[in-house]
Amino acid sequence: MHLNRALNLALAEKAKTVTLAHLRKTAPSETRVELALRNALESEAELTESEGADERLLTLLGLRGSRESQSPKTQEEEHGSKPQKQGRRGTRAPGRDAIGAKPDEDTSIPPANEEQAAG
Repeated sequence: MHLNRALNLALAEKAKTVTLAHLRKTAPSETRVELALRNALESEAELTESEGADERLLTLLGLRGSRESQSPKTQEEEHGSKPQKQGRRGTRAPGRDAIGAKPDEDTSIPPANEEQAAG
């Protein structure tokens, strides 16, 4: 800001360079400089993280810490929310239709709702 004001003053005077006189004429007051410094220091202090803040955040996000460190009840609650299927994969449920054609079915007539293959 200060340099911009000094440059504007130099241009207004049609000077070829910014001189020390331009800088002194446009310098902010001591009170204003102290206020700017205090503001900068306070703002920087707000940005400073406390010791261990990164680790606490990663733990809260579940990106740090092992599963063994959780209590068994917590692990059960996490897994308990998912529906558990009973039985084995690949085993057909008793009420399902039979797989394949039975010997007494007529396989030459396709069912009405299926398309016939060209050929």
